Amino acid sequence: MSELVRFLREKAWILGDTRWYARVDSVRGELVEVERLGYAQLDARARAVGAWLADRTPPGARVMLMYPAGLEFLAVFLGCLYSGRVAVPAPLPDTDRRALARAAGIIRDAEVGLVLSDAAHQPALAAWLAGLDPAPPAGCLATDGAGLPDPGTWSPAALELSATAYVQYTSGSTSEPRGVVITHGNLLHNLLSIRELLTPAPVLDELRLDPSPTGAGWLPHYHDMGLVGMLLSPLASYGNLVFCSPVSFVAHPDLWLRMISGYRAFYTFAPNFGYDWLLRSLKNTRLTDLDPDLDLDCLRFALNGAEPVRAEVLNAVARRLAPVGFGPDIWAPCYGLAEATLMVTGTPCGAGPTVGRFDRGALEAGQAVPAPDGVDLVGCGRPVGADVRIVDPDTAYPLKEGHIGEIWVSGDSVADGYLGDPQATTGQFAAMTADGEGPFLRTGDLGFFQDGELFVTGRAKDLIIANGRNIHPQDIERVGESADPATGPCAAFTLPDASGHEHIVLVQEVRPLHLDGRTPAALADLIRRRLAQELRLAVQVVVVGPMSVPRTTSGKIQRSRTRDELRASRLGALHCDLPPGLVTGSRAGG
Repeated sequence: MSELVRFLREKAWILGDTRWYARVDSVRGELVEVERLGYAQLDARARAVGAWLADRTPPGARVMLMYPAGLEFLAVFLGCLYSGRVAVPAPLPDTDRRALARAAGIIRDAEVGLVLSDAAHQPALAAWLAGLDPAPPAGCLATDGAGLPDPGTWSPAALELSATAYVQYTSGSTSEPRGVVITHGNLLHNLLSIRELLTPAPVLDELRLDPSPTGAGWLPHYHDMGLVGMLLSPLASYGNLVFCSPVSFVAHPDLWLRMISGYRAFYTFAPNFGYDWLLRSLKNTRLTDLDPDLDLDCLRFALNGAEPVRAEVLNAVARRLAPVGFGPDIWAPCYGLAEATLMVTGTPCGAGPTVGRFDRGALEAGQAVPAPDGVDLVGCGRPVGADVRIVDPDTAYPLKEGHIGEIWVSGDSVADGYLGDPQATTGQFAAMTADGEGPFLRTGDLGFFQDGELFVTGRAKDLIIANGRNIHPQDIERVGESADPATGPCAAFTLPDASGHEHIVLVQEVRPLHLDGRTPAALADLIRRRLAQELRLAVQVVVVGPMSVPRTTSGKIQRSRTRDELRASRLGALHCDLPPGLVTGSRAGG
């Protein structure tokens, strides 16, 4: 068996079922444990699946996993690793309305030979596959009713660390989703890096009397942060995991707090929008009304990553949850991406976040100059098992601390490349600096180092250049989202007119119940004035209804797709500032 499989299986050998995974849900307002598997039970299930796959598929076959949140997905994913089959996780259509179109593209791109799901979803998925034109060779089977063989019939596959473990399709926030080829070695290295961050030596000393830290989360299992950070890292850290589905979290955000409190969770993890959603849900709620025994003083590590980390969200959440034991030093911002398996930089447990203030004008000119009255930026920690450089994207020359450039990464967690796309792999995974160092992964993200800590400023593809100023779209979006109780998520980008002049556009979702009799035009005017005052920018505002701004399957805003939808007049604009003729079919005025 591969070193990765041996590493994962030894936890079951050593700990048996004393460590566990549990899924919970909210039933009539109460936290209810729905299912639980100990390490040994999970390992037995994975071996049974591995033996079953070995009888039905050739070694290295790509197998799409379309499961609801739960332990069957984890067992089948491990079964793929155990048998040398290549898992391709994908969302179900009941969690994302675009999931079937995305899955059809992945099946073609990855040449998937088999689709696996549970018995509840298998009939519909099998019918969908049969209806595709042309019909793919892949069939769909359910594993939870398959009559799996005895786990003892499983034979370890002879695999090197260079063998492909799984293919992680990117969320597609700035481009079409691509299949990132993750090897056994990539995954093992990243899991060890996460363990080093989560439980450094001083923390391990604290845990000697209770060496089983419990994690609590709700992330999608088909994305890198949910798969590696939530589901697999407990095995690497000898810990437990309690989790719920993303759907349950969105419907009942307080379930997250109940999990942490009820299971005495040591750590948790989420992107910034998850913490923000929790904060919004608690706006008019007394914490004692949720649960008089709610207690978060067990929590020592709250990882925040996968998208820009906002200082105002960290501060607001810490203030709101302080009465139940949440301390500001719990925050652990990090940075990572699927092309590096998951984690690249991170904040060690107990260190707390670094929030710096930098002059806005200098940032727009490409330099990070500390200023007491400047813009708050949150550091994403230091490199963890990776060599991280800041490089001028045009000249490939490395930049010194305090200079903004593209983030380049090398190390054993960096993936092999993109599936079936050698040109993109060469362009993104084989970069060399001007002084001959490399190869590096070009992340496409912009940032800088300050006192050895990485600060991420945005995406190179999304950068807006206005009158010589480099404007990050999230700065515009932050103003739009916070301008009024009636403003929700939004997307900022540029749009050229017939003469070539670039207009800065903000497509802003509205919360109709909070308009209080105002028109969309009045809301647009308020946002324009706020942007002019805070950022000194002239921005054209397009107001749209709730859930109109396109998002990825992980909830990230898709700016380029929003631009395309606006151009095609498919957003159903309630108000549009753009000049007549630039966008047709929208309502100018209010």
